[in-house]
Amino acid sequence: MMKLKFILPALGLGLLLVSCGGAEEETENQESDVETVDPAQFRKDLVELEQKLESNLESPKEEDVKKAITMFQDFAGIFPDDPEAPDYLLKASDMALSVGQVEKSVKILNRIVEEYPDYSRMEDVMFNKASHLDFELRDTTQAKVAYQEFIDRYPDSELRDDAESRIENIQYSLEELAEKFILEMEAGENQDLP
Repeated sequence: MMKLKFILPALGLGLLLVSCGGAEEETENQESDVETVDPAQFRKDLVELEQKLESNLESPKEEDVKKAITMFQDFAGIFPDDPEAPDYLLKASDMALSVGQVEKSVKILNRIVEEYPDYSRMEDVMFNKASHLDFELRDTTQAKVAYQEFIDRYPDSELRDDAESRIENIQYSLEELAEKFILEMEAGENQDLP
């Protein structure tokens, strides 16, 4: 029994060292994979995948959509300074949303905000993020913050009224909002009567 007390910790330590060494090798392999990526071939593969998705726009295969999400993110990771990198991330976010991966979609939008603050479509990115938090994830606390960040950054946006309205009415479900709207419309019509 005494030998077992010494053997088990030693065995555990040995396994830990082996698993850490494996992780280190895996990281090195991933880094060498990134270094050996042929940019022209990667772009060609992306274009082919996009064409495949566009040809099946009505009902794309979920496996193709998931592959595109990964490849679009990989493109931005491998070529972060490429002008198309944030565009590919935005596409990845949209596709993630389309297959029900809302949290992933929001994470990708956050990545765009953090890594590409001067992105030409940032207004859309920030509003989409707030909207996904609000309607899909129903994280009203984070949605309010995201809507306010949007308003602060884009005070003259055409979407400002929508963002302000959502902050004001975020506690209501879609059904409750529809009911509230109908009641307000009816009240407005009654005021117009002589």
